[in-house]
Amino acid sequence: SEHVLRLTRDGAEAIHLLADEYGLENAEKPIFVKERLKEIHLKLVDWGMRDQITLIAGGGIAMAEHVAKLIICGADLLSIDIPLLVAMECRVCRRCKEGISCPVELDSVDPAWGAGRIKNLLASWHNQLIEILGAMGIREVRRLRGEMGRAMFYHDLERDVFAVLGKKGQ
Repeated sequence: SEHVLRLTRDGAEAIHLLADEYGLENAEKPIFVKERLKEIHLKLVDWGMRDQITLIAGGGIAMAEHVAKLIICGADLLSIDIPLLVAMECRVCRRCKEGISCPVELDSVDPAWGAGRIKNLLASWHNQLIEILGAMGIREVRRLRGEMGRAMFYHDLERDVFAVLGKKGQ
């Protein structure tokens, strides 16, 4: 997060936090992109610099609820990759990475058909996001950014539940 502060002070307009397909950062002790994003967002708020930078998050996004959760954690934008390939029937078999021909032959997909598939996926995610926003009483996605109090995070729930259970056993 100190690196983000320096980049923000130096005039960077956007920072892209990119994780692997499982949502983990590339580090010696990797953490999930959502955790890193929360940390950076909150530090930028503390430093009074949050609105000076655009935070883009990507990696590990597979479903519409991942979109909402990353926005809640502070993302302004998201980059999506593998789900777009899956929309075009990619099997994520990694054969192309090894130089073996693609069983789906993605390189010969009709552009109009591929665009239609991607539009359908993103439209369905959009509809789900609108439903999530409606359930929260929010009318526009910009208001969701950083609203961490509106989400339940697994680690917080686990800590709270097991802390109570641990006290009962004593």
